[in-house]
Amino acid sequence: MPEYFTHRPCSRPSPPCTEGQKPMTTRAYPRHALKALLATAVVAAAVLSYQAPELISTDNVAVTATGDVRGLIPAQPIEADKDKIVKSFKTDETDVRTVDTNTLPDGSTIVRQQQYIDGVPVYGGQIVENRTKDGKLSAALGKVTKASDEGTFPADGEEKAKQAAVAKFGGQATKAEKVWFDPTLADKAGDGRAYPAYQVTTAGTEHGIVAIVRAADNSVPLSWATHHEAQNRVVCDANRKKFNTSTATDSSPWRCGTVVKATRSEGGAASSVADVNNVYDFFGDTTNTYAKLAYDLTAKIGADWGDGKGKALRATVRGCDTQECPYVNAFWFDGQMFFGEGVTTDDVAAHELTHGVTENTSNLNYQSESGAINEALSDIFGEFTDLANGSSDDTAANRWLIGEGSSLGAIRDMKTPENKGQPGYYKGPNWYTGSGDNGGVHYNSGVGNKLAFLIADGGSYNSQTVKGLGLDKSLQLWWATQLSLTATSNYADLGRAVNASCTKYAQAGTAGITTADCAEVAKAVKAVKIG
Repeated sequence: MPEYFTHRPCSRPSPPCTEGQKPMTTRAYPRHALKALLATAVVAAAVLSYQAPELISTDNVAVTATGDVRGLIPAQPIEADKDKIVKSFKTDETDVRTVDTNTLPDGSTIVRQQQYIDGVPVYGGQIVENRTKDGKLSAALGKVTKASDEGTFPADGEEKAKQAAVAKFGGQATKAEKVWFDPTLADKAGDGRAYPAYQVTTAGTEHGIVAIVRAADNSVPLSWATHHEAQNRVVCDANRKKFNTSTATDSSPWRCGTVVKATRSEGGAASSVADVNNVYDFFGDTTNTYAKLAYDLTAKIGADWGDGKGKALRATVRGCDTQECPYVNAFWFDGQMFFGEGVTTDDVAAHELTHGVTENTSNLNYQSESGAINEALSDIFGEFTDLANGSSDDTAANRWLIGEGSSLGAIRDMKTPENKGQPGYYKGPNWYTGSGDNGGVHYNSGVGNKLAFLIADGGSYNSQTVKGLGLDKSLQLWWATQLSLTATSNYADLGRAVNASCTKYAQAGTAGITTADCAEVAKAVKAVKIG
């Protein structure tokens, strides 16, 4: 299956320390053993005033096979402050800071909390609180960890980590930042404790690499490629000029408005180049989709390249790569879009812009299951935009196809992922288990896509018959879900987030979502075997 329409994901680590704070670099105290699992679960239940009947995933507490809490989901919203929630996630590393708050259209909020150890962020260590408009907790989802005794960031650690990354992947190391890393948060083997590491970004190879490098021995337990195959607007026509898109460290070689001059800007006359006008219109369509969610797309992900046009959604169109012209792809990278000729469709444009949104919200790691969810979210919001803009190709035959109308033709089928070589349910036929495609991000996104189809349109699948909620309710539900995920969320986390978001909205009466709707959503989650 071709690896079309994705992005070069943001390589930033979890949010940095509070400005001015001096993080410690060594641990001055030993780690204490955990309390017994049963006792901890009882404490969690008591603190949050609801009963956890078993040490398994339930309606109230989601617990992994190793006893790690992944979600607190009370039957009704409850009073619970941040400290109580953190303790209920069974960690003695309670430095958890609010790094982002999103207010939803109904006045409720989703609050993102980042875990730190000695002032250094934990990669993938976040708790996302869903709160009602009166501040009560409706769900807390996420992952946190405990620190190991391996508590040293060596004085020359950053340089050695860069050298290790370059030795393994080639190119040049452009950045190294301290993080604590627990492999189990990224679904890798480990003992459930975090150790000092560096998040190293490289460039100058065919696909730049982001690597986690262990401080103790410079080994690389996790890496992923910054692969890029996929209401103020500025669109620039490159007119088939060639750029080295594979080895660029940022978007400066093809920046729209400076290197490539603006062809059409907000409010300006139409261009004689069809691709320019199409992207201009599709950016408007995508802006309208996110406006329904009270999310200002230009303000959140737009770029100001100093050309006097301010912060804008920007795209360079009809660009070529030094090795490929015409370039039959599109990608989001470093604040703007890059389109090859003829691949400018409404769902593709919205897909790529949604990668920018994901970078600035859940920041899903672009590898394995989290990367597949990242891709699915871009397809989902891309198709929501496509189905709502009244374009002439919005026919019954094209519904839930991605890329129809482009020079490539349809590349994914969200209704029937199997038609394009993707799995329709978790670890079903076509599930990809190899190391290519960043661990199958374009293949395994079929599971999330099928889920979105079932929630919106309904259908029978894997012995579940689902009554669809329609597009309007689905849009609101998936937005709350996007905001509830963390960098290392897997498909089980996605299932919990979708169900919890639905329950939250049903309790508040948001978007007309009802408890009956949530029963249908739960059946869809079961149908794709992620809950």
